[in-house]
Parts: sequence; structure tokens; C-alpha cells
Amino acid sequence: MRLGLEAGEYTHDVAVEHGISGVPISADQLANDGVDATLTPLKERDLEVCQIGAFMFNPLSTDLQAQAKQAATLEKAIPLARETGCPYFVINGGNYHPSGYGAGDARNFTDEALTKVADALKPYLEAAEQHGAKVSIEAYLKTAVNSPEAFLQLKDKVGGVDALRCNVDVTSLYDYQDLWDPTSKAEHVCTALAGHYGLGHIKEVALHEGFHIHAGLAPLGSGRTNWAQVLRLIAPHLPEDSWLILEHVLSPEEGRSSVELLRAAANEAGVTLG
Repeated sequence: MRLGLEAGEYTHDVAVEHGISGVPISADQLANDGVDATLTPLKERDLEVCQIGAFMFNPLSTDLQAQAKQAATLEKAIPLARETGCPYFVINGGNYHPSGYGAGDARNFTDEALTKVADALKPYLEAAEQHGAKVSIEAYLKTAVNSPEAFLQLKDKVGGVDALRCNVDVTSLYDYQDLWDPTSKAEHVCTALAGHYGLGHIKEVALHEGFHIHAGLAPLGSGRTNWAQVLRLIAPHLPEDSWLILEHVLSPEEGRSSVELLRAAANEAGVTLG
């Protein structure tokens, strides 16, 4: 599996330090600056594009003005995918709350919400098929696409279009019990989405102390995820043009420890990370 990295401002430096070839770009940058200007900093360091982020494209957002801008960006960026060498655009799975990821809305968890997402995505999926791109949903517990089953329902609503994919990101779908023992959830997510994979995402989500439920992003290895299990399950199904991306790394120091842990998990799983 090809390995990519996202570490904010440290992304390129940490990637080069650890021999990781893939780094993300944003759809905004691609649409606004063009292919050459976007790729030049990567080419200078022998890096490749592993993901085109359009995370704030949210088909259910009530902030219509912001979404009109996101829609225009995606429309302009999709035809440029082939030139970047990466077909994968990552978008929100649909959240009526305009934050996209920070908060939720009860209306997200309805069949009507999935139908609305499907209707909104159809023109972008048509464009993606025309230009060799793929629109990959960032499945997340707070959005309309909050499980493998929800994604499969969505895919059915768009007619099974192959350009619609789902990122495999097990920790984004953890509920409270999974935070104590995610073994079953990890197996279910990785197997139920087989044949529909977009990108693989690696990050940790763990419980924090506090009244009632407190949980959030945490350094890799500080939660209860068995990464060898996850890698073993993902490996047979990750497409050849896809990437496994270590994301939400906050510092070079965290990058070093996380890459070391991930490579050790890959060795345990019998998986090769390129």
C-alpha cells in the first residue's frame, strides 16, 4: 500500500524525513492556482498527490452562500484531476449543520437526507466519470453517511456509479462502546465497504476524562485501535490507485512516533507500506 501523510504545516518535511511519497492538496488551491503552481512544491521534493481535499463541500449545509463557493470549486477542480495524478476528491457525507464536522443535526439521520445528498452529488459524479476522477465520501458519525450501510444506500440512490467511493476511516465511525473495544467495528467497516473503497485514513480517536462522554483526536497508539488488524483488513481491498494516509499529525515529533508505530503494525500484519 502506498503511504501518504497529512501533518499540517509540517506535511512536506515530515513526509520527506520518513520516505513517505504522498501528500494531500486542496481542491481550493487546485481550482484557484492551477495544476502547475499547486504541484511545483511537491515535485521539488519528489512528492506525489495522494488526496484532493474538498472536505467542506457539504451537500446538506444550510450555509448556502458558502456551499455555492464550494460547489464552484469542485466543478472547476474535477476536470484537473488527471493532471495531478490523483483521482480522489474527498467531501463531507452531508450535515445540515454548516460546521460540517464539529456539530450535528438530527435531520442527518434520515432517508430524506441521503436522498438529498444523492441528488446534490449526481452532476459531480457525472463530471468525475467523464474526467477519470472519484468522489470519495468522508464517512463520519455525525453526518448522513455515518456507517457502511448508509454509504451503500447512498450509492444505490445514485445508480451505483463507480465514481462514488467511501474512505475507510474506522475511527470516524466509533461510538462510545467502540472507544473501549473497536475490534468488531473495525472489522465491520473494512469488510462491509469492500469494493467501494476510496482512500484509507489512519488517525486515532480516544476517550478523554470528563463528565458524560468526552472523546476526540489523539496521537496514534494512545487509543485502543489495533492497527495491525485494520491494515490486515484494508490491504486486500484498497485500489491500486489509492493511498493509505496517516492524518491529523500535529508535530514532527508526533509524526516520527506515529510513522514508527504504523510501520510496526504493518510488519505485524504482513503488509508492505510503500
